[in-house]
Amino acid sequence: MLQRLLSFPRAIALVALFVVILTLLACSTSSDATVVEEPGDGLALVWEAWEQISQSYASSGSLDAEPVVSGAMGRVLGLVDVSPYPFLTEIGRMRGQPPSNVPEELVDLWRAAAKYRAANPDFDLSTVAEAAIAGMLDGLGDSSSVFLTASQYPLAKENLESSTEGSYLGIGARVLSQNDQILLFPFPNSPAESAGVESGDILVAVAGESVVGQGVQEVVGQVSGPEGTKVTLVVLRLGLDAPLEIEVFRGNIELPSVVSQLIPGGIGYLRITRFRDNTGDQVFSALESLHQFDMLALVIDLRSNPGGSADAAKEIAGQFLPDGSVLGFLEGRDGKRTDQIIAPNENRLSLDELLIAVLVNEETVREAEILAGALQDSGRATLFGTPTFGDASAYDFVELSNGSAMYLPVSRWYTPSGKPLGKGGLEPDFKVESEPETDGYGGESQFNRAYEFLDSKLPPFR
Repeated sequence: MLQRLLSFPRAIALVALFVVILTLLACSTSSDATVVEEPGDGLALVWEAWEQISQSYASSGSLDAEPVVSGAMGRVLGLVDVSPYPFLTEIGRMRGQPPSNVPEELVDLWRAAAKYRAANPDFDLSTVAEAAIAGMLDGLGDSSSVFLTASQYPLAKENLESSTEGSYLGIGARVLSQNDQILLFPFPNSPAESAGVESGDILVAVAGESVVGQGVQEVVGQVSGPEGTKVTLVVLRLGLDAPLEIEVFRGNIELPSVVSQLIPGGIGYLRITRFRDNTGDQVFSALESLHQFDMLALVIDLRSNPGGSADAAKEIAGQFLPDGSVLGFLEGRDGKRTDQIIAPNENRLSLDELLIAVLVNEETVREAEILAGALQDSGRATLFGTPTFGDASAYDFVELSNGSAMYLPVSRWYTPSGKPLGKGGLEPDFKVESEPETDGYGGESQFNRAYEFLDSKLPPFR
């Protein structure tokens, strides 16, 4: 491993590696070529994490051990400040076999820890272990992969699960932080709007407690609560000299993720901002309304959609593809394929003859890419815009024995025809850069090209 790292062609990487390894070694200056003291089981969690990565990691690229191990070394920077020489060469001269549970790829890390522990016998290697695992995930080159300590993991998992929920218990207002102030923007027909909260109100207190200096998440936690309970807000409003006290009864707030309208010419417009658990129901309601007005074609806008619920993507696809169709398939590191079948839907509308154009861009991600890919593969829709993001991995938490976890891509998505949704993303049928336009209905090039395409396919008199 050390020889491979020393032959790394980039000078910057070599310098960084010198600092990394020597940081691990700390104060030891012995020229003894034997291991003085083994680090014991202090790094057992690192070996476990590497085994789990080796077995579970599945992304569009292959697993390359070298940057992963280099990333592990890199995360221990800053532990101590030492001169590079002679510690690097001492690691290379160390003799003796590591314990059998140390993976071959991580032997240099074990040796560095052994050397450092010899000079610092009271040092707790658990901090090195967590830093090394976080560094491994850095080395994957996947910005979505993260290491979560035992204390971080439960909250992170809860937040991820709640991010796809279609509703929450609260007052129904967007909470934003701006210029060290908390601003409220009530949703239409929400308890906050009904109680008199207006867009741009500055929140200064909740239930008698000041929110000055607090972050958005803290404020959201104070405002949220069981359905039917009351919370008192104190707000400042532009044009009023005195603060307002407003009582709001909390409710079950449906989170909107769909916008729709009928455009002249019998063409519908359906914007899906993200995939939540209730997005399939919202799409059905929107399509039902558009269908009542003799919709002849449809523009589905998936631009800047970050994905979310795979079940919602299947429900939406079920409005346009036959029951039993394949949305796509997942493939794990073991090569096992799992087809994602569109189940029968009692709420399915009769849209088989509907002409469809789908708008995508470089911020169309994961489940949004999967839906667009399925509609394109089946010939059911024509794609307009720019190539999608190209991150269609399916992620999950991989738990470790001490209660910590790694969030990793554990399988890869493929379109029904077997096209990998990897780093290249989906290629639109018509590549169109987004530019403002004074002509056309939408005032923007991608929408206008899709609209013109559909309009040209429809009867001139309608």
